[in-house]
Amino acid sequence: MKVVVEPHNPAWLAHFKEIKNNLTTILEGVPIVSIQHVGSTSVPGLPAKPVLDIDIIVTAENVSPAREALVRGGYTDLGDMGIEDRYAFRQPGYQRHEAAYGPGASDRGMRMNTYVVIDGCLALRNHQDVQRVLLEDEGLREEYGAAKLQLAEKEVENIDEYCNGKDQILEKILRKAGWKEGDIHGDRKETYNNDYLSSKLTMG
Repeated sequence: MKVVVEPHNPAWLAHFKEIKNNLTTILEGVPIVSIQHVGSTSVPGLPAKPVLDIDIIVTAENVSPAREALVRGGYTDLGDMGIEDRYAFRQPGYQRHEAAYGPGASDRGMRMNTYVVIDGCLALRNHQDVQRVLLEDEGLREEYGAAKLQLAEKEVENIDEYCNGKDQILEKILRKAGWKEGDIHGDRKETYNNDYLSSKLTMG
C-alpha cells in the first residue's frame, strides 16, 4: 500500500472550523475546555494526509458525558485503543473498521480522527508540543515534511511501517519541545503515533 500525503491545503483549516461548529452543537450542555485542530493538517506549509485530527479537551469528570453526546451525534466510540486518557471516535458515515488513512469518499466528507482527551494528559501534550514546534521551527517543519513525502513514495506493508519511518524525526521534534528520554520512550503508542489510525489511533 501507499500512504497519501498531499501539499498543505488552506481549505483544511476552513473545514476544521465547520466541524468545530458542528461538534459544539453536538456537545451542547457538556462542559468542555476547548476543541482544537491538531496534527499535520493544522500546520500551514506542512504536507499531510488529507485527514483532520481533532482534540475535544475535557476534564476527567466530563469524559463520559462527552463520549455519550458524540455517540448520540452519530460518532462511533472506539474506546481508548490502548492510549491512556484519550478516546477515539469514527466520524459519522463510516464503519468502525474504516480507518482514516487518506481521502474519504466524495459524498461523505473529509476524513477525520476525533478524540476526547483529558486536559493535561500525555497524549494531549504530545499533540500540542509537536504542533507548537512545527509552527515555530521552519527547519524541523521542512525536515518532517520531507520525511513524510519520502515515505509516501514507497510501498509499505501496513500503516505501522509508515509510522515507524517517522520515529527519528518525531524524537527530534519532541526533544526540541523539551521532552525527556523517559517521556519519549516510556510509551511508544502515545509518543510516536502522531499521525494515523490503524489498529491503534495516530495522526498526520
